[in-house]
Amino acid sequence: MKTTFTPSIIRTFFLTFIVAISTLNMVAQTTHQVAVTDYQFTPKDLTIEVGDIVVWTNTGTMGHNVNGTQTTFPNNPESFGNNVGLAWTFEHTFNTAGSYDYHCDPHFLLGMTGTVTVNPATAIDELAGESTNFRLYPNPASQYIDLLISGKSGKASLMKVYSIVGALIDEKVLPSSVESYRYDLSGFKNGAYFIEINSGNTRDVLKFLKQ
Repeated sequence: MKTTFTPSIIRTFFLTFIVAISTLNMVAQTTHQVAVTDYQFTPKDLTIEVGDIVVWTNTGTMGHNVNGTQTTFPNNPESFGNNVGLAWTFEHTFNTAGSYDYHCDPHFLLGMTGTVTVNPATAIDELAGESTNFRLYPNPASQYIDLLISGKSGKASLMKVYSIVGALIDEKVLPSSVESYRYDLSGFKNGAYFIEINSGNTRDVLKFLKQ
């Protein structure tokens, strides 16, 4: 059967593609830097979230590497690592929660070791999703974000802002007649956050990205 690509079909495909790309860009992901110098990793011990990226940069004068393989550390939830060399950058995305050990193969007996603790996804992250009652714009945002309230949703009464790990950062009581609310993000660090909107007996949780 031959498929005819009408302008309507092409437009629908294009919009679906744009939405998919926008969703991918909103994934909570933070990049952490680890300096690799002679005989040490800085910071030596790192705590991150599932989905975060760690970048090791070797600026030392000797050959070093990152060895976090399960062959060397059987208790690591997954393997990561690179080869011994000079002036390299290595990155790994941690998608599995747990505790990871690693070291530099040539210099671990001299104390060149490190750890990465990966916290699991938070419960609030699992609640976040699309809402027919509320919308955040722009998203991602830099200086401010607008909470847009649908006329069919009733009225929002309370707005709470959470960090990516579920810690309450701020809360605002909203006027009963408000149809939109501008929230200042200028003091926020770059990263993913959540806004919880309470309206009567309902609750919506939306994710936004500050960049």
